[in-house]
Amino acid sequence: MSTQPIEHKGYGYTLKQPRRHREDVDFPLGPESSKKQQETAPKPGFGVRDRIRQLLSDIPRQGDNRLSFNAIRDYRDVLEKGWESTVSNDLRSMGVDVDRKFRLTLDATSQSVVADNDHPDKLKIEQYFLSNGDKAVDMDSILQLGKLVDVAEQTLSPDQMAQTLDGEAMGLWFQSNMEPSALFRGGGMVFGLGSAAYKGLDIRV
Repeated sequence: MSTQPIEHKGYGYTLKQPRRHREDVDFPLGPESSKKQQETAPKPGFGVRDRIRQLLSDIPRQGDNRLSFNAIRDYRDVLEKGWESTVSNDLRSMGVDVDRKFRLTLDATSQSVVADNDHPDKLKIEQYFLSNGDKAVDMDSILQLGKLVDVAEQTLSPDQMAQTLDGEAMGLWFQSNMEPSALFRGGGMVFGLGSAAYKGLDIRV
């Protein structure tokens, strides 16, 4: 087993997966290759692809229901900025010190959000997410989309990042290039982090 560090803006986690042959890493993105991969894909992967299609369903598409990897990254960035702005304003109105950076951790099973133990407004923050479950769901989407972006940026060239695929082919590509269980785990982010990145965070609750 090889351990491959995967990092992105505001996210840090470690993805463990078997070492693959070069031909497996360079997954062809052409329509015929995607069709062949779809026909021979193992049934256990359907749940993973369903989860990926769900994550991609709200992203604006090009013609013929096609989507690029760059579009996923751009959409995730817009979603994250809008989420942080809304949550920041809501928490500030509750008297929470949002000028202080703090870590939020999401339990993917219960969709509950936990704040840093040392934050003086920890209880207010957690109560906010309990009362606004949609914000926890949006946080989950941001984290999961971040995992997809990380895998794509670690694997693809700039030209491939701009290439478009239909939803099924894209689901197959991600299934072939990332640990399936990664999409069913929780995650974490540093609230108010901006464009800086952090490393080595254990994001599991």
